[in-house]
Amino acid sequence: MTTVEVALPLPLRSLFTYSVPESLRGEVRAGLWAAVPFRNRTMKGLVVSIGNGSAVPSRASLKEIRFLFRPARPVPPHLIELARWISERTACSFGEAASLLSGSQRRTSRPSRGSPGPDPGGASSAGGWPPEEPGEIVLTEEQTGAASAVAAAVAEGGCATYLLHGVTSSGKTEVYLEAIERALAGPVKRQAIFLVPEISLCAPFQDILRGRFGERVGVWHSQVTPRERTLVSDRIHDGGVDIVIGARSALFAPLPNPGVIILDEEHDFSYKQEEKPRYHARDAAIRLAELCRATVILGSATPSVESYFRASRGDYRLLKLTRRVPSHTVPIVEIADRKTAYRSSRKRQDGFSALTPALKDAVTVALARREQVILALNRRGFSTYLLCAGCGRVWECPNCRITLIHHKEPGGEESLACHHCFLKMDLPSRCGGCAADALVLGGFGTQKVAAEAKKTFPSARVLRLDRDVARRKHAARETVSAFRKEDADILVGTQMVTQGLDFPRVSVVGIVDADTPLHHPDFRAAERTFQWIAQATGRAGRGSLKAKVIVQSLMPDHYALKAACAGSYEEFYAKELEFRRALAYPPFSTPVLFRIHSAKKKELVEPESDRLRAAVLEVPGLEEKQVLGPGPSSRENLHGELRWQILVKCLEPGQVPRVSQAGAAFAPKSGVKVIIDVDPYDVL
Repeated sequence: MTTVEVALPLPLRSLFTYSVPESLRGEVRAGLWAAVPFRNRTMKGLVVSIGNGSAVPSRASLKEIRFLFRPARPVPPHLIELARWISERTACSFGEAASLLSGSQRRTSRPSRGSPGPDPGGASSAGGWPPEEPGEIVLTEEQTGAASAVAAAVAEGGCATYLLHGVTSSGKTEVYLEAIERALAGPVKRQAIFLVPEISLCAPFQDILRGRFGERVGVWHSQVTPRERTLVSDRIHDGGVDIVIGARSALFAPLPNPGVIILDEEHDFSYKQEEKPRYHARDAAIRLAELCRATVILGSATPSVESYFRASRGDYRLLKLTRRVPSHTVPIVEIADRKTAYRSSRKRQDGFSALTPALKDAVTVALARREQVILALNRRGFSTYLLCAGCGRVWECPNCRITLIHHKEPGGEESLACHHCFLKMDLPSRCGGCAADALVLGGFGTQKVAAEAKKTFPSARVLRLDRDVARRKHAARETVSAFRKEDADILVGTQMVTQGLDFPRVSVVGIVDADTPLHHPDFRAAERTFQWIAQATGRAGRGSLKAKVIVQSLMPDHYALKAACAGSYEEFYAKELEFRRALAYPPFSTPVLFRIHSAKKKELVEPESDRLRAAVLEVPGLEEKQVLGPGPSSRENLHGELRWQILVKCLEPGQVPRVSQAGAAFAPKSGVKVIIDVDPYDVL
């Protein structure tokens, strides 16, 4: 009897044994995907090993695998080992981690039919940014040095990690392209993986890669259809695709021998997956490179504190690009104190404006010169809260206890919306508590800033780009295309407009509210703020025009703002490292976050949290001062659940698996679930 051990995407540590029917015994191999019965359903699992049934008890009655998925090509061994590492690192089962490797197979009895469509390389750029006009590239001395160093490492075939720290508009992409070219041109056939933090950023880089390497580029991310993914997988197998671009999941494309792995904007928090398995793409990329003897390039103008720390102590090799390419100017950066503007508006009694006089003046000058403007802030919607002036009530989501955001729809309808559970309700005309009709809308989001820009500059053509706009098919691409063609003068947007976009005619960037990330109760708040301002600033001066950036702030003396406006990463890093060292935050520890969730009352969550804390403190060598909590999460109620948490600062690498295993072994009472997040990027 032939048997197989199968890993299923279940939160169970064990593998499952199945017998192999006679018809499949000549085909089944380790690394293939099989459909197997599990209880009353059929599940897709990874065949891990094959046996002869000798270890199966004689009386055991095994279920048979039902069919194999096509194409019947085994998952590359290095990806299976990567899944094992993710399982151990993130405290999930091997089956849950192995599910990351699935996605390009179809069942044997139902081969795909019909035309593959116009873009066999994967998802086209239809949902992303329009291509930019190519120009002649001449590398600077710094680019040449960095490209040579990386290309040499790729050619040697050794395992190395480079941190490419280049200011915005310094030409990091050209260094990436040189590394890819060297990987593809070597005597041993190797491939390249190019990661971007957001799916929407695939399109511009896809165009750049195809401009250099032709149709050897495939796209691999969660929005690629099963048919497109199968086509990319087929072309990888046939040798037609040897460069894969995508977000996190591109790491798991079935490339046989990756030689270079690139993470652009390596600091971006989107590289951390918030759902199980909760891995970080940077760490997974480095582990994959170790398995394949590949080179990793981590690129950013604002590296994560952890990455820069590792580079400074020699774990990574540091390469710097300190100057913009010659065709791009360096913008003048000014801070506008919003407190002063607010006091002036009160004296004039003309209402509070989202735009300070300094920003209005800069925009006026730019528009008079027929230049373009970007206004950026990280808040969607029109107003950020609705307040009753009669009783002081602020409208909150009944599921999440989070303040509801006021939105104005294109047709003029007004509503309140929760940005977490997506609850939506009509805007009330009076308070349901005190019956007063003195309702006040306060704060501002992208909709209000766009409306104010239209009112303040009536002749200007204003566009908006945020997640609400991007939900409409092709809307993001059309908006960017219109702005690039100069069919609009002002672009208002969220973080979407501060990454991966190059507008040579933009001479003014206004950061409308630079303080937003600072208000988060998170030890990475200052880092988020610095990165947000520096990246937004990088949208100015990407051509020959003289450029200016106006940073509006209520906290102009904060070290993150001052360093970002001065363009000094080193100044920010020194201050931030001092803060992290004093409180034992990363890179001086690896946090493990336990979230305790329940739809029931606090009377159940609180004692279970205490029991979990006691279980964690039994880990040898762990001190009480390393364990913060338990206590309510900053977002104590979310999606109808009560949320508490415990944060453990692991000061030694060996403590991480022991602490996470203690949490995994904890058995909470019915109605309570425990979520384990190693090295969390969201502690709210």
